[in-house]
Amino acid sequence: MIIHHLPLVVEFLGTPEAGKTTTIHRLEKVLSNKYRTLINQESAELLPTVFKKGSLEANFWMRLKTFQSLLEKQVSKNKYDILLIDRGLVAAFFWDFFYKNTGIITSNQVKYTNTFIKNIGLEIPNLVVILTTTPEEALRRRGGEGRIVTMDFLKDFNHLLHSFKEAIPCPSFYLDTTGISNDEVIDILLKEFEKI
Repeated sequence: MIIHHLPLVVEFLGTPEAGKTTTIHRLEKVLSNKYRTLINQESAELLPTVFKKGSLEANFWMRLKTFQSLLEKQVSKNKYDILLIDRGLVAAFFWDFFYKNTGIITSNQVKYTNTFIKNIGLEIPNLVVILTTTPEEALRRRGGEGRIVTMDFLKDFNHLLHSFKEAIPCPSFYLDTTGISNDEVIDILLKEFEKI
């Protein structure tokens, strides 16, 4: 068993509508009864309207905003015991992997962005929680297909996320949230956190 000392840094990534953000906010409420708990908010929620959602420019802006926030929290570790990250460093590597495998960026571009990511000094999280759900369930939860999140997008996303698991540079925990309540997700994750 790996034993981590506080602060514990846990990053969440996964399928759209798998419950990442809801789970993070619920966990923060539960954990803050015993620990100083912070959330690093998903930068997509902060995206300026000048950027088109789903564009490479939007992705890079969100990535830089996330890195800025994570670097600020990294230098003030004494202010929290647990940091819950809604898509952070590992998610950035995943999105490069996703974009490369769907033909949006080249291998050479991935090489440059990965070099940048590795050289900015961000620490690897202690644990990555991967929440997934089926494409059908994701579309049901969001009320149908959108401009970006379609059945084909979700199928590609889940397939590539499953392939990416092996490249994650730290321990990871994979949980399919299809057919289970958020209360059950919270209980499962709290038990997983107890192990570390």
